Amino acid sequence: MQKKTMNVAIEQSAQAYEQRLEASARMAAMKERQQKDISQYNLEIRELERIYAHETKLKSFLLTKLNDRMEFEEQAKKEEALKVKKLRRKSKGESFESYEVAHLRLLKLAEDGNLNQLINDFLAKEEKNFARFTYVTELNNDMETMQKKIQKIQNEITLLQSQQKTSQDDNYSVLSQLEERLKKTTEEADMYENSYKEISKTLEDLKSSVENLFKKINCDATKILVQLGETGKITDTNLSQYFAIIERKTNDLLLLESYKRILEMEGAEAENPPLFANPFWGGAAVLKNAEALKVLPPVFGSDPFSDRLDEVDQPLDHSSLRQMVLSHNTMRESRRDFSWAASLKRGTT
Repeated sequence: MQKKTMNVAIEQSAQAYEQRLEASARMAAMKERQQKDISQYNLEIRELERIYAHETKLKSFLLTKLNDRMEFEEQAKKEEALKVKKLRRKSKGESFESYEVAHLRLLKLAEDGNLNQLINDFLAKEEKNFARFTYVTELNNDMETMQKKIQKIQNEITLLQSQQKTSQDDNYSVLSQLEERLKKTTEEADMYENSYKEISKTLEDLKSSVENLFKKINCDATKILVQLGETGKITDTNLSQYFAIIERKTNDLLLLESYKRILEMEGAEAENPPLFANPFWGGAAVLKNAEALKVLPPVFGSDPFSDRLDEVDQPLDHSSLRQMVLSHNTMRESRRDFSWAASLKRGTT
């Protein structure tokens, strides 16, 4: 039982140690994963910052160009409005002259004097400006999307950090519990080991006492030596059989002692038989004395208790042996009284 308990304690300790190693490995893996995530996050942040700076510069450049163009257009619109007002004030002849002046100005602006080419260039520039404006709008939308992604990544990093902290706390608590269990199991194992040593010492003392008692009462161990092939030494295996031999020998000695006492009692009664006196007859003194009973000693080869002992399957204790001897003694006394009464009857007749 103690070995089984110690084995269970050792298995629990080994299991706790394996769980501790597994928890340490998981913590190391989580730390390594955290370092990788942080490095990847830093790289992504740097790349996003670079893209953001580039887009900011491009946006500022385009806005500057757009503002310059808008100022130029506003100025042109103002000039045109002034011209329109002037044209309204002038007469029809003056309007024709103004158209002619405008036409001359357009011819001056044209490189080859081709107004269609000038108009096409103006439309192309307008299309380019519109495309740039659309591109700037898309960049703004992309920047907003990037900012949302950055915020999402930051939230995920915060969540992972909180989860890692919680996991570390859980691992530390589990590790502390396992260490406490290991300490408790070690203490129990030490206690069981000390108890085992004390019990082993007591068992050795018991073996030596049994051996001394076995030799003192002259027990015969021939059968057990033949059956088990032992060398005559008492071990943990044959200790119960030695106990059985000692118990049988003790029962035999108790029976012999009881039988000896019965013989002594019968011998004392045979030497001094009681006289029979009849109180109702005056001539009681004339009566013959009762003849002494002849006590035949039993043959030592036969045992009066052998039949009863054969019927018993288990060893008898002291009270059972005493009851057996008393019942046998009562039976013998009843037989003796019956024989005595028969002899008195023969004497009176």
